[in-house]
Amino acid sequence: MKTEENGIRAFLTEVKEAAGRAKTVAGREAPRICAAGKRAADRAARAVKAAAEGDGQKWEESAAAAREAARRAAKTAEDKAKAACGKTKTALEQIRGDIRAFRERDPAASSDLEVALLYSGFHALLAHRAAHALHQRGFTFSARALSQAAKFFTGIEIHPAAKIGRGLVIDHGSGVVIGETAEIGDDCTIYQGVTLGGTGKDTGKRHPTVGNNVMIGAGAKVLGPFTVGDNSKIAAGAVVLKEVPPDSTCVGIPAKVVSVANRRVEESDLDQIHVPDPVAAEFARLEERLARLEAAAEEKTGAPAGEDRKNKEE
Repeated sequence: MKTEENGIRAFLTEVKEAAGRAKTVAGREAPRICAAGKRAADRAARAVKAAAEGDGQKWEESAAAAREAARRAAKTAEDKAKAACGKTKTALEQIRGDIRAFRERDPAASSDLEVALLYSGFHALLAHRAAHALHQRGFTFSARALSQAAKFFTGIEIHPAAKIGRGLVIDHGSGVVIGETAEIGDDCTIYQGVTLGGTGKDTGKRHPTVGNNVMIGAGAKVLGPFTVGDNSKIAAGAVVLKEVPPDSTCVGIPAKVVSVANRRVEESDLDQIHVPDPVAAEFARLEERLARLEAAAEEKTGAPAGEDRKNKEE
């Protein structure tokens, strides 16, 4: 009996050490795992105690089972702690990447601290990351409440279900609206007044999918469940209602593709002025046609077209 008691004490010591290791790892990596590791270790200790107080012949089997349970608890706590630590590091890296994107694409950003504390576009993006995580876990009401709070403080409305990639810059973001089924790729730039919305005629996928490295100018409206290709530019005030090929520039109402390149244009994404103007081109075409008609009329009547029109008016 003395030998059994010594064995029980030795085993209890081993369980306590395993629980201590689990709590140490969990406390270092993610404190929220500590409670789970402690509960598992306590259950193991209770099992050993119950076995020791019962039939002496069966205590070894119970002790072995409890020992294995404690080891599994320690391993589970360590794995969960590492996973939580990895997610935390990933989230921090994503936040640093978002701040770096603002610094690179906004000449007015003078420091990381300025972006983190004073940029409403960054605040809206940060709130969306949290709201999207809640939405994916089924907390739709909380996610929506967070997105509406962010809208109140920043003037930027992003539905929690929208999918947004790395390095999005929402510059001067007041009035930006991003719909529920919208998808935005990496390294995109959106200016104030932009809407990624639907036309009201579609169900399911109702909002646009924006590729990587896309610039959408101030006041542009992109409406419908189509794709805006990678490296494309949408000029300020454009209304885009159909698919945009990659490496394209869109302008006008409704928007027209006015240039398509086989390679990425190396000019700055911030230039919203030097883009082709289809309205001016149309006026030039009409003026050229009018000049040809006046020349034909002058040749036919023998009098200047302007004088002939003046005589008719008199």
